[in-house]
Amino acid sequence: MERLQINKNASMWPVFLLLFFITLSKYNLSVGFSLKIYMIFLAIFFCIYFRDFYFHTLYHYEILLLLFYFTYCLSGAFSQYPESSIRVILGVILVLGCYFIMRYVLELASIGAIEKSIANVGIIFNVISLLLYVIGIKVTGRFPTGVEVTSYGLLLDRDYPRLIGLLDDPNIFIFFNTLFFSFYLVNLKGFKHSIGFILCVITSLLTFSRGGILALILVVILYMLIANFSKKVKMMTVSLLCLVGIYAAGSFIQIDFNEIIASRITDFSTDGGSGRFELWSQAINYFMSNPLFGIGAFNFSDYYAFEHNEKLYVHNTYLEVLVESGIIGFLFYISFLLMLVITLFKAKLHKEKPFIVLTLFAFLIQMMSLSLMINEAFFSFLALTLRYITVYERKEVDVYDKQQKG
Repeated sequence: MERLQINKNASMWPVFLLLFFITLSKYNLSVGFSLKIYMIFLAIFFCIYFRDFYFHTLYHYEILLLLFYFTYCLSGAFSQYPESSIRVILGVILVLGCYFIMRYVLELASIGAIEKSIANVGIIFNVISLLLYVIGIKVTGRFPTGVEVTSYGLLLDRDYPRLIGLLDDPNIFIFFNTLFFSFYLVNLKGFKHSIGFILCVITSLLTFSRGGILALILVVILYMLIANFSKKVKMMTVSLLCLVGIYAAGSFIQIDFNEIIASRITDFSTDGGSGRFELWSQAINYFMSNPLFGIGAFNFSDYYAFEHNEKLYVHNTYLEVLVESGIIGFLFYISFLLMLVITLFKAKLHKEKPFIVLTLFAFLIQMMSLSLMINEAFFSFLALTLRYITVYERKEVDVYDKQQKG
């Protein structure tokens, strides 16, 4: 037992590297598909530990997830655009393969090692992203204007200076940042976690992502309902420090954040959620043409391009699942999510490690405005969640056994 614990503590570096490399998803090699750094790392790790590699027993929600992807990939066999379906099928196989290796990496680590890695990677990710954003502001000038212009960690989107940091989309950035945000929120103790939370708040607000920021606000509200008084005071204090820091930085680089925020809110009534409402309406029309099996894996953008000469995604994961895999695939996907939530509550993670439940809650909200069919941040979260479930289910069994013996 002592030897196992030593091995688990020594395995913090693989977890740290895994989480850090996942945040570098923007940087990849195109070899017919995007070969990302974390994939190379996992392949190397698998080769090193091949003789000791094993599969943990699948949970019910994992089986449902695999059934969904089987149905989703099968829909591609009858699609109008099979080339697109083949591409996403290869992507699904690759990401699922990475997921099973992630499970093994995390199985070797202790909960303490995992949480230290989350805390450290979150700070590094946000510091580098913030620095890249500031450099982008300096390069483009103090009053940047433009449409879809990228400079380092800055995206000029209809003249809004939006932070993208180490990623290539502000909405995806806040999705990746959600795990770190929730972790620091729940663990606001000590200097490091407080700094991490302040950095998460600043970078997330600078994305000016309406859906992402709304999800994080709801997470804070939900946690405040269940947190004790001292934690509520800490959250309010740190949040005020974040706002002071943002406006101080805005004064330094001469950007009027009040005007930008007001414009983003006003634009919502005129831009149709950045065009999402029109895309959702189109998705429902495609779904009605083949409601049972869907139009085929990864075919929405091709259907849309045929009619509008522009390739766009649904920007809603649930609608994307429904339109591309039909009612059957949708039922499997919703069943997977429901079973995952039930499993979390059975393991009492809402009490023991609420940041896991808060992260999932935010993810489910953000997926209403993002297409995340095969996203590494989501799969790494599932692998992390599995590790917590196995540990805390075991604790429940141990407590039950002691009570029975008593």
